[in-house]
Amino acid sequence: MAESPGLTPVEYIDRFFDELRAEVRANPALAARLVKALGGNVVFDNEAKADVANPYSLAAEGDRARFFSVFGTMKLGDIKKVLKENNLATRVDMTGKNADQLVDMMYTRASRKVQERKSSIY
Repeated sequence: MAESPGLTPVEYIDRFFDELRAEVRANPALAARLVKALGGNVVFDNEAKADVANPYSLAAEGDRARFFSVFGTMKLGDIKKVLKENNLATRVDMTGKNADQLVDMMYTRASRKVQERKSSIY
């Protein structure tokens, strides 16, 4: 932002929030982190779920129903993508499993890793 003698503090703040809104619209992962930091409950768009939803943080919340409501509505390919990207399953682990079985596997493995991390901290 270039300095302008005609801008008031409120106008500078307006510019800042305009830029922040634009970035949040363009970056769903950032939007999810900001909402979570503010204590909100993130509602995932179907297109962004595979890129934004974090199986570890959802498993850490301990709400199995919420976990399944997020991941259970995803397409099979997106579920596999989340499993691979989060090191929760290999291609061999996923072979022959349907979407429900994969989401169950994801929940079990993410929960286990969360518990392992918690126990290694103390």
